[in-house]
Amino acid sequence: MNFFNKRRLRNSAVLAGVITLSLGGFAIARTALRPTAIHTGLVLIALLFGLSFLNGRKKLPFLPLWKASTWVQIHIYAGIFSVVLFFVHVGFRLPNGTLEIFLSILFAIVALSGFFGLFISRWLPPRVTSSGESLVYERIPAHRQQLRKEVEKLVVDAERESGSSAIGDFYLDVLAPYFQYDHGVAILLGDPRRFEHRITRRIDEFSRYLDAGELETIGEIRELIARKRNLDFQHAAQRILKLWLFIHIPFTYSLLLVAIVHGWIALSYAGAL
Repeated sequence: MNFFNKRRLRNSAVLAGVITLSLGGFAIARTALRPTAIHTGLVLIALLFGLSFLNGRKKLPFLPLWKASTWVQIHIYAGIFSVVLFFVHVGFRLPNGTLEIFLSILFAIVALSGFFGLFISRWLPPRVTSSGESLVYERIPAHRQQLRKEVEKLVVDAERESGSSAIGDFYLDVLAPYFQYDHGVAILLGDPRRFEHRITRRIDEFSRYLDAGELETIGEIRELIARKRNLDFQHAAQRILKLWLFIHIPFTYSLLLVAIVHGWIALSYAGAL
């Protein structure tokens, strides 16, 4: 069993123990007619503060506050615990009232985006690594433009040397749309090579009518087609990995603010303030 599996089992066991003890404690408190809703609410707000600290920790890497990977593990399992605690807090019922409904919607968005982020952070990086050369996200548009220039130069040189417009016509009809089109998120679903394979099948059919010099050019174009596939995959994967945070982080802070307001109102009605 490797390190990651051992860590997952250990953390899951700790989480299961914490959930069991917490549920037991809240059940005893409820039997004793203690205000468990207030207690669970305060713990939830404390958890939200702790979970939001991960983003602050990333911005302060020089502080000796454990490794970032440790904070990520704490964030994941504390986030799962917060979901369980939320259902305990609301009594496993649908919310009622404008503030409760709004707060529940915010919590659902944060929780679901968190699980989505966990999934893609485990699923996408290995696929990005295996897809080809790793690229800087901001430089990908420039790489695409350079790739198109290389293809067009190959086509122009082939036409000049052969005196035939066959490759040029094929480029305009088949290759140009492929090199200009961004497949977006679609390339992440299923086999990322399927778009490349469609083009190469067309190239195989077209290549039967070419001479030796033109076939050499087509061979170079095939390499550029593979590079284009890697560019599209890297761009889509890195964009998803970045964009989900633009949902998760702002809604987390919004949830925290609304939760504080909700807690203040609840404590005021309970006479605790």
